[in-house]
Amino acid sequence: MRKRAVLLVSLGALSLPPAGVAGNGVRERPSSCAVVAIGSDQTPRASYRFRATRIVDLELEARLLHHPKQDHSLQLRLYTPDGFLYQVLETRAARGRAGAFRYQARLPVAGTSIMTSGLYGRWRVVPHADGAREPCGPGRSFVMRP
Repeated sequence: MRKRAVLLVSLGALSLPPAGVAGNGVRERPSSCAVVAIGSDQTPRASYRFRATRIVDLELEARLLHHPKQDHSLQLRLYTPDGFLYQVLETRAARGRAGAFRYQARLPVAGTSIMTSGLYGRWRVVPHADGAREPCGPGRSFVMRP
C-alpha cells in the first residue's frame, strides 16, 4: 500500500494583509455590524419567508454600530440555498438612532434567476465591511419559496 503526502498552501495569507490590518500595518478594531431586517413591500417584515411569485424585490437592512471617523463601505453577500455566492450588494449609509449607521440595499427577485432557475430554499445574507474576507457581524437567513 502506497502512502500519499498532501501539502496544503494558503496563497491568500501570502498576498493579503490579515483582516483588520490597515495598509500601514496598524491593526484597527473590527466594526460590529448585523443584518437587522429583510422584507418586501408585498409581505409582512417579520416573516422572513417570501414567495418569489408574489414579490418584486427584497429590502435588506444592516447596521454598523461603531462607525469610525473615515467612511466605510458595507457589502451584503447573498448565498443561495446550496451555499454558493449569488450576489454582493453595495449598501448606502444613513444615520439611524443612537449613532448607529443603517445600510440599505434591494435584491431584485421578479424576473431574475431566482425564479427562472428555481433557487428556492433557505438563503443567507452576510455583512462584510470594506470588502474584508471575514464578516463584521452575524448574518441572517430567509426562505424563498415559489
